[in-house]
Amino acid sequence: MIGENIRIVDWGIEQWNNFYHAIFHRGKPKTAIIAIHADGVPIKIIQTGHGSRPDLKERFKESHRIKDVIKAIYNEEDVDTVYAVSYPAIRRIFAGFQSTVDFDANYIKQLFSLKDAVSCEIGDGICQYPAGPQWLTSLEYKTVKKIFAAAPDNTLVMLTIFSGQEVWTNWIIGIEGGTINLITTLDAMKPRINPMTDWRYEYHHITDRVKRQFGVKPLAFFMDRETFRDLIASNEKMRFFKDALSRRRIVSKALPLRYRILLVLQRVLWWLSGRKSRDRKGGSL
Repeated sequence: MIGENIRIVDWGIEQWNNFYHAIFHRGKPKTAIIAIHADGVPIKIIQTGHGSRPDLKERFKESHRIKDVIKAIYNEEDVDTVYAVSYPAIRRIFAGFQSTVDFDANYIKQLFSLKDAVSCEIGDGICQYPAGPQWLTSLEYKTVKKIFAAAPDNTLVMLTIFSGQEVWTNWIIGIEGGTINLITTLDAMKPRINPMTDWRYEYHHITDRVKRQFGVKPLAFFMDRETFRDLIASNEKMRFFKDALSRRRIVSKALPLRYRILLVLQRVLWWLSGRKSRDRKGGSL
């Protein structure tokens, strides 16, 4: 997973910030109200960008369920999400984390121990309105480990997301024996990559530069911000990914030849099935 002596080269806060917003934010930064309570009695209520909101404490009454209260606050306040976090749940999360974490394990496994402790409280100890996608709660460490272990040794995996014709964010991950040993970005390239006219046809300039820099041809994926957001939001990510590859919404020439042939065949079969359907409709007229 993540090695003990990982090299992080020219990986700035801007790259992380853009990647984070690509995953979680579709436009302007999300706003939220977070209420920490003990058995329905509010202890503290804060709103992002505004600070404490003690005026909202009156909304919590013994006759109202917590889920009804946060729904009412959401409908009356101009925020994207309202959370209610039980104070005992916070203590249970830390207790659960301490009882399950293996401090000799790698960093990713430790984070998954914390994630599992938080996941146990979602829906009861941690309430949210409106309900958001809970794909993270079902993501298991063994699945992530299997993904990295499937990569061959001495591999560079590169993700490049464009905004227009400019690189919006780029991550280059070095994997060796299923372990991440390098995190870097195109900012490490000297000199910098020249501006592009059409990245869907000029992307190979990036892969060539990365190969010259590190001596390894990257397993590279290129897409625009809209496609990346659609991929993250999709409930069938693998199907979306394969379809986006076949339609060139995602570009990657570093995939194995066999996989590229399957994508082409899938596209041909999809076209043929659509044509047969149209022919049947035309014949029924």
